Amino acid sequence: MKRSLMGYVLWALILGTAFLSPGMVGLAIVPLSLLALAMLVDPPRGVKVRRKLSRHEISLGEEVEIRVEVTVEKGLGLVVVRDRLPKNVALTAGNNVGVFFKGLKPLRRSYTYRIRPVLRGFYTLPRSEVTTRNPLGTRYIWGLYGEELRLRAVPKVVRAVPIAETRRKAKISVPETSFSIRGPISTDFKEIRDYQTGDPVKLINWKATARMGRVLVNEFEREGKKTVLFIVDAREGMKIGPESESPYEHAMNLVASMAHRFLRKDYHVGLYLLGTRKFLPPATGPRQLHTIVKTMMDFERVRTGEESFADAVERLKRILVQYSPLVIYVSNVLERTSGETKRGVLTVMAVHRGKTRPVMVDISVYPALDPKTGTLIEMEKRAIIRELEGTGAYVVRWLPGREEIGGVLSKLLGEIR
Repeated sequence: MKRSLMGYVLWALILGTAFLSPGMVGLAIVPLSLLALAMLVDPPRGVKVRRKLSRHEISLGEEVEIRVEVTVEKGLGLVVVRDRLPKNVALTAGNNVGVFFKGLKPLRRSYTYRIRPVLRGFYTLPRSEVTTRNPLGTRYIWGLYGEELRLRAVPKVVRAVPIAETRRKAKISVPETSFSIRGPISTDFKEIRDYQTGDPVKLINWKATARMGRVLVNEFEREGKKTVLFIVDAREGMKIGPESESPYEHAMNLVASMAHRFLRKDYHVGLYLLGTRKFLPPATGPRQLHTIVKTMMDFERVRTGEESFADAVERLKRILVQYSPLVIYVSNVLERTSGETKRGVLTVMAVHRGKTRPVMVDISVYPALDPKTGTLIEMEKRAIIRELEGTGAYVVRWLPGREEIGGVLSKLLGEIR
């Protein structure tokens, strides 16, 4: 508009001068006066923007509302407020752009809109971009206002899982003889082990110490709560396919939901991330669920090592002996990892002396990625699963493209008592 007006004025002046036409010169004076007046009008200024999130942490799939309050004290003209949304955030309701006209009085407006993160993780909503222009658009001001907002989307926890009660014996049990290291010492002998700092002197086995040449102590069972230990595969094989549909993504949702249920039953729940050597000791309470979810999210996009399941079990032997936990291994089992998976399962069975069967969840997304190739991989997987079941493990296969998380949770939790 400014260019059109200036062009009109210049042509009127040139033609009026060339033809010595006072009327043409007079026509140029009117828009020239308007333009001069517009240049004297300040665009809106004294801008303040305040934004507020309805929640700073949500489960994946949920929405969050953003309330924007705009205040403009001075100037006259158009005010445009724009919030740029981060990648993988969808606008679900309202508008993230506000347009207002600032008159002679101070402007005070508010509006809301809703967004939904598509992927889990941390999101930063940058400061609001505000552009103000005077009525003819001859002057404008651009700036960033307000503060950045932080939003966290965590895996969705399925809290209500229908579990059919049956009279038959559950396939998997967390037996009453499972003990917690936090409970008081009982009179039930467990084993003889090496002395550790803090062990009472009265527990030293003097005969075994003299015979072996090193300090050994008697280990007794500790009464307390049942314990569940999740071993989650965080290696590259779990991060194939689209980020929102990878096996690791589904594993996080599954583990978070199962951990929520176990913690509500006052169990101790621990976590080991295979490939990262990250270990969360078993604990109970709502804070433990938050820690488990955060830890899994922290390693979602991190390249991990080639640690095998068998190696992880060897590192966790002391924990397996102390806590006697139900081990739940979540992975994407392939031919190249079947051998080490079988060795790890057998080691867990040996440590538990057959009292508790380890649980294994195989997450496969291949049929959804490529039906033809997926069919071949599924045939290979079925042969591997039969071999693993022969070791005594309880194996559950989950194809997220064909079965909802609620179905596999009901199947798993219905078999664990």
